[in-house]
Amino acid sequence: LSFCEKNFDVSEEREIKVTGCTHDFDYKKLKALSEYGVDQLDLGVQTFDDDVRKLVNLRDKANNAEETIKAAHKMGLRVSIDLMYNLPGQNLKVWSRDVQRAVELNVESADCYALDVYPGTKIAQQLQYGDLPPRGNQEAETEMYLEADNTFKAAGYEKTCHNRFSRIPEDFQEPCMEVLGSGAGFFMGNLGKFSYVDIAPAEAYIDTINCGKFPISKLSVNSVDDEMEKMMMRLYIRLPVNKMEFKRRFGKFPEEAFETTINRLEKKGLIAVDEQEIRLTKLGDVWRYNVCWEFARPQKDNP
Repeated sequence: LSFCEKNFDVSEEREIKVTGCTHDFDYKKLKALSEYGVDQLDLGVQTFDDDVRKLVNLRDKANNAEETIKAAHKMGLRVSIDLMYNLPGQNLKVWSRDVQRAVELNVESADCYALDVYPGTKIAQQLQYGDLPPRGNQEAETEMYLEADNTFKAAGYEKTCHNRFSRIPEDFQEPCMEVLGSGAGFFMGNLGKFSYVDIAPAEAYIDTINCGKFPISKLSVNSVDDEMEKMMMRLYIRLPVNKMEFKRRFGKFPEEAFETTINRLEKKGLIAVDEQEIRLTKLGDVWRYNVCWEFARPQKDNP
């Protein structure tokens, strides 16, 4: 942290967030973060169910995760957690308990992610060979999301960003759509009209740094179409698209740039369009990833 503040022009309005797994933070480390002035601790909890934690090879037990959250709060840190749903062995009842426990622990925000299984990974192989219980289908996964939505809303949390339920005022401010980052876990960024992708995996990134080379695998200049798609991605983080701002930037309204896509999504009840803006509907919020993907597809191939 000291290195970053020494070598970068850091705004006085900056926030410091530290991310890690629940087993990464003992009392000494939490105390050091608090004394330095860290604002928020982002914890990868994933689940509070010990049976599921064991199945997905999480290192510690739920009690340690809970105690870490409590200790961080006592030291004045905000706590945001990651929870995952549709994990092997996790049914709706287990997931409901996970969400309720997050509320009981008074976390300031929770990011809820459905498990993505990538081919060739250990968990993919375990599922394929029956070494893990099967996951729920799409209907079960949607039901889990709606359970989280209802529980957090009843507890005073609001939806924001891409997967977040939050009570942090800063989470509802206009976000910066530019992202500049570094490190083996940071894979891509945007700055102005430039986009870049870091070298991966982490070992290759580290090797490149050790050789004194710049760890970028791809650098590109966004086209006008890329920039229009990027603006429509506001829907993914649950923000409306201002039609007049779109026209100011690109010389046309969104309906002119994405006529077929917008008409189809509106007819399906996934987006609402008025004279000022385009926004997700309640149904569209559930399918926001799919909604935004439609704008990334070539329009000539998007009937």
